[in-house]
Amino acid sequence: MMLFVSDLDRTIIFSSRFMQSVKEERSYQVVEVVNGKHRSFITETALHLLNKVRSSVMFVPVTTRTKEQYERIQLFQGNLTPPYAVVGNGATILRNGEVDQEWHHHILRRCSQECVSRETVRDKLKESFSKEWLKEERDADGWFFYYIIDPDKTDYEVLPSFQKWCHTQGWEATLHGRKFYLIPTPINKGDAVTYIQEKEDQTFSVSAGDSLLDLPMLKATTIAYTAKKSDLDGKGNLPALRVTEKEGILSAESLLLEVLLLSSSNLDKPEILSSKAACTLWGIDSSTLRKRKDDFPPGTIRKFGSSYAVTVSGMKAVFGAPLPSTSSIERRVTL
Repeated sequence: MMLFVSDLDRTIIFSSRFMQSVKEERSYQVVEVVNGKHRSFITETALHLLNKVRSSVMFVPVTTRTKEQYERIQLFQGNLTPPYAVVGNGATILRNGEVDQEWHHHILRRCSQECVSRETVRDKLKESFSKEWLKEERDADGWFFYYIIDPDKTDYEVLPSFQKWCHTQGWEATLHGRKFYLIPTPINKGDAVTYIQEKEDQTFSVSAGDSLLDLPMLKATTIAYTAKKSDLDGKGNLPALRVTEKEGILSAESLLLEVLLLSSSNLDKPEILSSKAACTLWGIDSSTLRKRKDDFPPGTIRKFGSSYAVTVSGMKAVFGAPLPSTSSIERRVTL
């Protein structure tokens, strides 16, 4: 069974502000409520695809959220508890909802051996940056801490030297939106995912994420995705990174469709393709495929939200042979 590890916020679930820019007709489901207010959402189409993915692959949620924050998400509680979940940016692995003690002690040992104290990092931080920039400090289950910052007062001249200093002390300093994370180097999503891969003897895995905190995880898997216009899109952090066809909250639909097709395909000779992959292989524009959708033989094309899945035989029936491909590897890369 294929392993699919994915970040949650801005990858699978989204806040209400991402719904405001959607021009297409969509139904949404609330997946997180905080103090009586609806906090996070998923489209009904994405939820349908997620359920299919979970029945086809080993799905592992991976998040920087604390354990308490993760457990607010209704998608993964009760009977829906996944076999594994990674929380606290990799500090904690939940196995069937319970803390994996082997990983817990491994992280404790590495942090005590490889990292300077939190107080040392905090002192250096306050020497380097103004109080006006560091608005509010927050703790993440005692594993790491982060600040809510004022983006307009970011000192980009001092930031690189501080990040370099942190790295030499066994910590990583990552700026992500309005948050500035200070995290011990041993605590990262990539090492946690590798641990799960080894436990489950997984040699083929797929990942998805949207920020620099996700990079270690994306590098640890066979295939990696990010959302169109995410913080990683077009930045060159990972040359082979695949980008979803849609952006914002609709990107989850594109992502989950791609993963579902991967789980059901022979990777050396895929019969089912996403419309994006098919257009690449046939050298056509996506609008051309949509205009010809009624010409496909029955059962060779299907719509999921705003994306299509097509079969190779259907593409050949409508558009003829695909463009020449240098190797089966090229076909796998473009899938």
